[in-house]
Amino acid sequence: MTPVRKRPSFSKSIGALMAGVLTCASALPGIAGTPKKWEQVPKAVRDTVLANGGKVGPVDLEGETNDGKAIYEAEVMDKDGKQKDLVITEDGKLVETKTDGAADDAAERKARGEKIIAAAKFSHPTAITNPFLPLSDLKQDVLEGTEAGKKTHVERTVRRDLHKTFQFGGLTIESLAVEDRVVVDGMLEEVAIDYFAQDDNGNVYYLGEEVDEYKDGKILNHEGTWLLGKDTTVPGLFFPGEPKIGAKYRPEDVSKDIGETDEVISLNETVVTPAGTFKDCVKIRETLADGKTEYKYYAKGVGIVRETPHDGDELMISHARTDAK
Repeated sequence: MTPVRKRPSFSKSIGALMAGVLTCASALPGIAGTPKKWEQVPKAVRDTVLANGGKVGPVDLEGETNDGKAIYEAEVMDKDGKQKDLVITEDGKLVETKTDGAADDAAERKARGEKIIAAAKFSHPTAITNPFLPLSDLKQDVLEGTEAGKKTHVERTVRRDLHKTFQFGGLTIESLAVEDRVVVDGMLEEVAIDYFAQDDNGNVYYLGEEVDEYKDGKILNHEGTWLLGKDTTVPGLFFPGEPKIGAKYRPEDVSKDIGETDEVISLNETVVTPAGTFKDCVKIRETLADGKTEYKYYAKGVGIVRETPHDGDELMISHARTDAK
């Protein structure tokens, strides 16, 4: 990742995700715990974490309850340096200690992938016609703004010349490629090719990305790269077919270090940009691994018109479609 963006460019996410499954009417995949900043966690929970070998840091709020009490999950180390996961209710009661967290995560991730396989059907995966993310007829979007005090310029272009097929639970899925080219203070910093597919319910899935990070005009590394079938068995849900307030989902579900939790928090935002004013936008809150929160705004018939990365804000300055005259 780059020092400025700290995120893959279209998904812009890194997160630590754990257990739980929540489904919505649009066949949304399960949702894990949502990372919370230490100061957002009840004091009783914090005390239990510290008393059992944990450290100050993000703690996951799980999407379920125990006897009506909210559940938190925290990662700690025992005296032998082995990872444990503490399951704690909001009143500080330790209800379960999970060992071998990596194995637990892998098993839960496998189960989430199987659930998606059972629910999703991809008859025309490259026909991405979701009203709020109509990539099929997109030519190029350009967003500009700032992040961490630096000027950013993002060119988002559909690459119909690139073709990649993914194997997913016995399915063969063609993808649509989108290139993000990121310039920071006049210097090329990142080029990422993101791969998407839409299922028959209108859900747009994220199948991976190939990333080139640049420094002084030369490729520095490929951090953030991941592909379905190679690095994970779970396709990320990038945008739901029917966004509803409170719906939660994972755009990335790769590993403990690459993931993201999103939530639909509004359906009627107005966004003013150099490219125009967009009403009734869907606002998505994205929670990253370190507890930081970012936002995306989706306009019907257009796509992403505003992004607010950490310490920044980026607005659409132009939108070109393939059917433009």
